[in-house]
Order: sequence, then C-alpha cells, then structure tokens
Amino acid sequence: MTAIVLAGGRGRRMKADKASLDIGGKTLLEHVLAQVEPYFEELIVSISKGQGRGGPEGLGKAGTGRKSRPDEGGSGLRLVEDEVRGQGPIGGILAGLRAARNDACAVVACDMPDIPIPLLRSLARAARDAEIAVPVDPAGHYDPLFAIYKRSVADAIEALLARGERSLLPLYSVCRTAVMPLGEKLRLRNLNTRADYESYIRSIKGE
Repeated sequence: MTAIVLAGGRGRRMKADKASLDIGGKTLLEHVLAQVEPYFEELIVSISKGQGRGGPEGLGKAGTGRKSRPDEGGSGLRLVEDEVRGQGPIGGILAGLRAARNDACAVVACDMPDIPIPLLRSLARAARDAEIAVPVDPAGHYDPLFAIYKRSVADAIEALLARGERSLLPLYSVCRTAVMPLGEKLRLRNLNTRADYESYIRSIKGE
C-alpha cells in the first residue's frame, strides 16, 4: 500500500504551519511520518502547488535522511504537489492518488499526532471489496482525511472538482464505500488550533 500524508494546509486556525509544530523534539510532520513509515511500501507527502521548492517546513530530516527499503524499489519518500492551487485536501488526495504506485492508498492528515495503526489495518481490510473505506464516529461524522482510497476513484474526484465541489462526502455515494463505525472510546484527534496543540503537549508530558 501507499501512504499519502497531507501536508499542504496553511494552518489558518492554528495561525502557524502545522507541519513544523514541535512534538518532543521532532516536527509534527516528522512525528507522523515516523509512525506510518514502517507499514507502507511507498510514502508520499502531498503538498500545495508551489510549496515544493523547499518542501513543507516540517519535513526536516524526514525529507533528506530517510533511506528506501529494498521492497520500495528505491522510491523512498516523495513530495507530490497539487496540480491546481487552492483546492484544499481534496486536491491533495487527487494528486497523491495520481502519483501512487499502489492501488490502495491510506490517506492521513499531518495534523493527526497519534496514528491508530490497528484502525488503518481494519480500514485496509474493509477496502478489499470496496473503493473507499472511511471511519464514522458515533455522531455520524465521517473522517475523510483518515481513510483508504483506491486509485480508481481519482476520476470521480476530478468530476467533483470540475463542478466546484471541495468536499469529499459526495464521493461516498458514487463510489463503492465501506463505512466503519468507531466506538465511543476511539477518537481521532486533530490539532486544528493553538489550544488543541497546547492541550496535546500537556497530555504527552503527563504520560
């Protein structure tokens, strides 16, 4: 499988580049990449158009020091730019799917500090007979930025973008989608604001 880590956001609510936030001496992006890297044959960091000249600020050593494993065929970590500026996460996912070498791709937002690998495995199993596998919380909210997408859905995403759609939710009704309900105890945590970040730092210091 391919992991597509979305790192192209501007962090408007955070008022800072999320990818470069410090998490225990690593950037948030490095922290996320270190968690997913052992489990995937290919690793793609999806970035905004024009961001590729220097790469995302938070890439740091992850972008220069990572070595390819033998099963990657020398691919290592790759940066992939959005084809069109300003499309948001849906544009980043499309660019990642178009660039991926594997049919099944796990999409992970870089502002998710703790990656539940068992949930990713369950989603991957659910996607065997589907084009998309996406979690939904008890309140009925989907998490489209922590889901499995097959490359076959790229054309459907392009069709959404062509009519001005920026949400991934309409995709689930036109593609074969497996929905995985989350239990009450499992919460996918995102760092959207400065308060979220500070709360997370306090929690890991407490642990």
